[in-house]
Amino acid sequence: MVWARIWTVLANHFISAGSHHDEKIVMYSIDSLRQLSIKYLERAELAKFSFQNDILKPFVVLNLMRNSQSESKRRLIVDCIVQMIKSKVGSIKSGWRSVFMIFTASADDELESIVESAFENVEQVITLIK
Repeated sequence: MVWARIWTVLANHFISAGSHHDEKIVMYSIDSLRQLSIKYLERAELAKFSFQNDILKPFVVLNLMRNSQSESKRRLIVDCIVQMIKSKVGSIKSGWRSVFMIFTASADDELESIVESAFENVEQVITLIK
């Protein structure tokens, strides 16, 4: 419960840093969020809690912020989610909601390469889960 209160502050910080005008700060913050998320996904999620979804929510918010967003940022978000899925597919529980929200937003991207990447990775997720 304490972690949930701490995460509320940290999530807002990651969203703010991920929306910064300096591309280096954006990339560093998204990569840091990825590292922290992977560490958190290593822990088993307690029943009736959705902390994984909360941890991945900044990725969703950053991915949905379309205005003044660079292609590299959107691509990095999809790549981070894919890496998390591939490394922690067995331990993701409530986090699937955020994962599929990111893939849904990416499927609506104006860049064909990002749309194709999202579609291919959804296919991979389905085969990994089977």
